[in-house]
Amino acid sequence: MCKLSILVPTYNKEKYIAECLDSIFMQRTNYSYQVIIPDDCSTDNTLNIVSQYQEKYPGKIIVLTSPKNQKLYKNILRAYEITKTDYFTVLDPDDYWIDKYKIQKALNFLEENPEYTLHISNSYQKLKDGSIVPFSSFQDVDSDFQNYLKGNPALAHTSGTIFRNVIFKHGIPEKMLHLPNPTCEISFRGDSFRNVIHLHEGKARTVSHYESVYRITEEGIWQQLTEFEQNLTNTQIFLNFWLYFDKKYPEIVLRAVLHFKLTEASLQKLDKNSISQEKFIQKLQQFKQLRELLAPLLDTITK
Repeated sequence: MCKLSILVPTYNKEKYIAECLDSIFMQRTNYSYQVIIPDDCSTDNTLNIVSQYQEKYPGKIIVLTSPKNQKLYKNILRAYEITKTDYFTVLDPDDYWIDKYKIQKALNFLEENPEYTLHISNSYQKLKDGSIVPFSSFQDVDSDFQNYLKGNPALAHTSGTIFRNVIFKHGIPEKMLHLPNPTCEISFRGDSFRNVIHLHEGKARTVSHYESVYRITEEGIWQQLTEFEQNLTNTQIFLNFWLYFDKKYPEIVLRAVLHFKLTEASLQKLDKNSISQEKFIQKLQQFKQLRELLAPLLDTITK
């Protein structure tokens, strides 16, 4: 059985996915690995490129196709469902690794230190003009869940992180399968949630090496959002994290309240031309719902 699953969730990434896959298959490691590619009904040449890599590396790539576009959360859930290896990582198809020993170093550490659930390295970011600058600049440091609650965990970019598979190896948590509403999907689709639930189960080792590149693109989900939408998203994320942990950690819901205050401020200065009317109405409704939920919580926290 493979030791590591590399999840590459794709949708219309024909411009970048070859560089991503090349960076995986350049790895020099004695650990076996597989690449799982859930494709969200791409309409470009992505799947044709992936098919070429399947021929070049037989038995190494699992492709999960979809008859319709489901968006990122449902798309990556399909990969989590079949990820039963001891370790996994998520490498977005527009990002890539630059250290050919990344897998070897991370798994060597995790194999020797079972109390750690994350191994993290620094990443560069490739800007839209092609320049490459540091995204994170951590020195060698450990973090645990208390660091997260205090707001100072050493967590870097998705492309730099490899996880011990202590969650999905046993199935997807029921709370992830039965979300209250589609708005909650944004909280559980990305690296923030993966980091938190794994940090809750162990420690993170962050190393100073730069081993990956995070590409900034016009299609980036976060980059497309206005400041108002980003703050609103963060509010929703922290509220959902608090609920996921059964309201156990007031530090998390306090963070939701603080981000909601930022949301209020950014709403006041929002350029209405920067967001479609339909989307604005939808986000405003979400804003009002969060305000109703957080108003009594703020009173409880401040007493």
